Amino acid sequence: MNVMTLLSLLYVFSGLSVIALGGGTAALAQMQLDCVRNYHWITNDQFVDFFAITQATPGPSMLIVSLIGYKVASWPGMIVTTVATFAPACVLTYVVSRVWHYFHDSKWREPVEKGLSAVTVGLLFASSLIVTKHAASGWEAYILVAASALILSFTKINPLIIMGISAVIGYFGLVQ
Repeated sequence: MNVMTLLSLLYVFSGLSVIALGGGTAALAQMQLDCVRNYHWITNDQFVDFFAITQATPGPSMLIVSLIGYKVASWPGMIVTTVATFAPACVLTYVVSRVWHYFHDSKWREPVEKGLSAVTVGLLFASSLIVTKHAASGWEAYILVAASALILSFTKINPLIIMGISAVIGYFGLVQ
């Protein structure tokens, strides 16, 4: 087992944990940059596949980090990436919630919330673009992405129905 690889995983994923404002999905763009381009631990296709698997399974959507860790360094890598992702976020959430509660009447709370909300939306948008760019390989896939986004944004249709329809479309080879 390469200790330097485990330390690199610890460094990357603990950093991602801290920037995951609004949830882990907000850090996907940076995760893809680090894991695919900077460290070459996995390919773009593997990243998209891992993302799809973790979105389709029950549990936290950030279990992608466990799959990446396992791919890079087997069980020790999986443990390091999972703990590095969730532990700092848990500690930071606890500390911030205590401070937030302490300053509940402060004038700066609302402007800070608005600023963080805007950044969170930007991070989610960047993550969505990264995943779309590497998951959609043809115009049919881009239409499916756009249609899914519009349907889910403007209707109350259960996302599982959209996922099922998309799986059938993919099964019959209608998306390349």
